[in-house]
Amino acid sequence: GWTLLENYVQREARAVTQHLSTYLIPGVLDVAEVIEPIILEYPDPQGALGIRGVAEMPFIPTAPAIAAAIHDATGLWLDELPFTPERVWKALAALPALP
Repeated sequence: GWTLLENYVQREARAVTQHLSTYLIPGVLDVAEVIEPIILEYPDPQGALGIRGVAEMPFIPTAPAIAAAIHDATGLWLDELPFTPERVWKALAALPALP
């Protein structure tokens, strides 16, 4: 969601995104049809009581991976999230015309 959809806008420390209807988050149709969890049945030596965190870890490489995929496909490096189709289109339109 953060990489492709979510766009919380602030100006001068005030929220510009005022309603959930304008703050898009992924819905059930935006996720994979099948997700196969990998269960690790041994304690994490770094976690309290051996507990292993599962929330953020799979999302850390998502934005860089999608940015690299956009670059591979278009030659553009985008530096503002989310990578919406409109932002990609505007960046492509801003490229100099080929001779």
